[in-house]
Amino acid sequence: MFCVYINEVLLLADGQKIDMMDDKTILQEAFTEMAPRYETLVDGELNRFWGWRYDQFINRLLEEVDIVDGLSVLDVATGTAMIPKKLIGRYGDSIRIVGLDITLAMLRRGKKLLDDPNVRLVCGSAMTMPYGTCSFDVVLCGLATHHMDIPVLISEIRRTLKPGGKLTIADVGGSAVWRMPIVRFFLKVMAFIYFLTVENAARAWAEADGVSNVLCAEDWANLLSQMGFKGVTVVELPSKFKWIPSPLLIKATRGG
Repeated sequence: MFCVYINEVLLLADGQKIDMMDDKTILQEAFTEMAPRYETLVDGELNRFWGWRYDQFINRLLEEVDIVDGLSVLDVATGTAMIPKKLIGRYGDSIRIVGLDITLAMLRRGKKLLDDPNVRLVCGSAMTMPYGTCSFDVVLCGLATHHMDIPVLISEIRRTLKPGGKLTIADVGGSAVWRMPIVRFFLKVMAFIYFLTVENAARAWAEADGVSNVLCAEDWANLLSQMGFKGVTVVELPSKFKWIPSPLLIKATRGG
């Protein structure tokens, strides 16, 4: 289903309007509530868990991205469009940028923070991206893969990337022991209790559910290689606590 974000209205391919809030998922509920304070919230959480500031984290991700004039860039789960904002600051109108996110409230805030004609914000699912095959030269995704079905996400990214296109992801990483059901269950319970205490029930359910999607470095490397990517590198970024899983920086190139 093709959908575009135009004048804060979600349109289907046949022109029919729909209300994104009629059938909220837990994830949309959580991020709709977070939208007005998203940047401050993420900055505090990254600093608390990893010792990173949000601005630093985005800059570190973008250090790994090779951009030249004329490229088309897709930012998956763009949220409030902080990555597109950084890209515009660096490259201006020399590149085409699209930010995709499933939560309309996040995009509305992103539009207020970055009302730039060179950035198009689109409301749609990363599980069924509203783009044709080989549409983009570069795909980015920051702090979002743990909220998605990763094999489906990677399949869609590969489809929309051009042959030789570059993928860069930064997100929380797990360890091999997380594959054990009892360990994963315990981590879900802990995540739920923590976010219920500091945030709310919707956020607690969203983060607890996300534990199942967290991959370790080896899992990322194997998955990307199996799905037709080459030149895969997975780097563990510094974290201030040894007992908290470190963030991972993942890079790969779409094969032919």
